[in-house]
Amino acid sequence: MSKASDEEQQLLQTLKGQRLGPYLSHNPVSATQIWQWCSAMGDRNPSYQNGENQIAPPAMMQMWTMRDINDRYAPGSTAAPPYRVFDEMRALGYPANVAVSYDISFHHYLRVGERAKHFTSVVNISDRKATRLGTGYFVTEQVEYLTLDETHFADALITYFQYRPPAGQSNDASAGSADAAGATPVSAPHAADDDVWQTDFRDIDVAALNIGDALPVLHIPITHKLIVGGAIATQDFIPVHHNLPAARAAGMPDIFMNILTTSGLSARYLSDWAGAGSRLKTIQFNLLAPNFPGDVMVMEGEVLGIETGSTEAGVTVAFSGRNRLGYHTSGSATLAVPAALKTG
Repeated sequence: MSKASDEEQQLLQTLKGQRLGPYLSHNPVSATQIWQWCSAMGDRNPSYQNGENQIAPPAMMQMWTMRDINDRYAPGSTAAPPYRVFDEMRALGYPANVAVSYDISFHHYLRVGERAKHFTSVVNISDRKATRLGTGYFVTEQVEYLTLDETHFADALITYFQYRPPAGQSNDASAGSADAAGATPVSAPHAADDDVWQTDFRDIDVAALNIGDALPVLHIPITHKLIVGGAIATQDFIPVHHNLPAARAAGMPDIFMNILTTSGLSARYLSDWAGAGSRLKTIQFNLLAPNFPGDVMVMEGEVLGIETGSTEAGVTVAFSGRNRLGYHTSGSATLAVPAALKTG
């Protein structure tokens, strides 16, 4: 830990605890946007297909209230800037930012026609920390997601590191997050022709599950198309995810995957395994080495816990995705799954 000035600390403390919002969605939940998301993520879950009971993938949570391509929130949103804390930190001399972790709870799956809004608060700003990336602050944002009729459908805690890179060093996020800096590179994974992958058309048999069971391995080739398509599908128009000069100006060798695509791919991996009858209840993951074009992300998992009930079971799993630089993401999730398979 490094000591910050009293004036700096006092300013940052004034930014905590302010609940800002609402920030509204530009459009209601639509089959078109669900289709675009699923196409980008490779998600074929039948629950997300056109039909009477169509639901949206839970990881789309944040996408609905994102700003548009012109960096504007939807009409009717508050005029209060949601990320003032980062503007103030840049003015204090901490210009660089990386996301560190997501911790999300899902209470309700959105359906076509519902409309979302969110509120945001800065709930924690750490003491100033010295890391391999540089010196700065870990900032945790709490986001509440609701429909316009006040149905509370998700909560998220999102932690960022806002920092000052060492003198003479660019903002080289290719080293990974503050937590991942120094991770040991691994040999480049490859997409195996003989991978066995269970489709998401079949629910898992909870009675046959055991703690320690391995989830199937999934190889996801990381291409320019996936990175750009994922950014568009998630309504993320930040240039580093689609513009090579902008990425290089940020110290990166190429464009790189955005956080929401990582979230979408992770949720897809879990529901592919658990089946269309499953529902994602919580997901927590850390963000580590970036995904660049030419990588292959290898997703793996393991069953950590099983809690059975009369109609559904809660299954907790650990999961990770690694590339040639090391781990891109690692975390855990809890899914509600049917307690018994239907027969006949």
